Amino acid sequence: MTGSTVAPVGSSVCRSGSTTGWHCGTVQQLNTSVTYQEGTVSGVTRTSVCAEPGDSGGSFISGSQAQGVTSGGSGNCSSGGTTYFQPINPILSTYGLTLKTTTSGPGDPGDPGEPGGTWAAGTVYQAGDTVTYGGATYRCLQGHQAQPGWEPPNVPALWERV
Repeated sequence: MTGSTVAPVGSSVCRSGSTTGWHCGTVQQLNTSVTYQEGTVSGVTRTSVCAEPGDSGGSFISGSQAQGVTSGGSGNCSSGGTTYFQPINPILSTYGLTLKTTTSGPGDPGDPGEPGGTWAAGTVYQAGDTVTYGGATYRCLQGHQAQPGWEPPNVPALWERV
């Protein structure tokens, strides 16, 4: 992560969950509220990203920007749904925390390495970078750090075949 700039409505966001892994969608509404069985939570961001029970607490990102922590939602990852996240900046402020955005040197998972070449998990890609995967060439649509399961043919929100 290189920062925590808030992604505006319409931006692509991805989240990690312990139940369903990584899924992506878009920001639908900022600073809204949601009512759960336990009560109403205010100041959350609504997204089109799917989630299922057990995914709460996972990270939300947009490109290289940290966005927040999964709060909950409705639906599932088979039929789709709505998921809410607690924005990261108020969390950092409330608890006096700082988001670490530096890497310790070459070879770190955050090291961008050489642009282009063969796709590899752990590599940081910027919009416009090209890679090969499975004998095909792909162009990166938005900056991100590649994760297992995010291979170019599996994530059309991040990669387009050229």
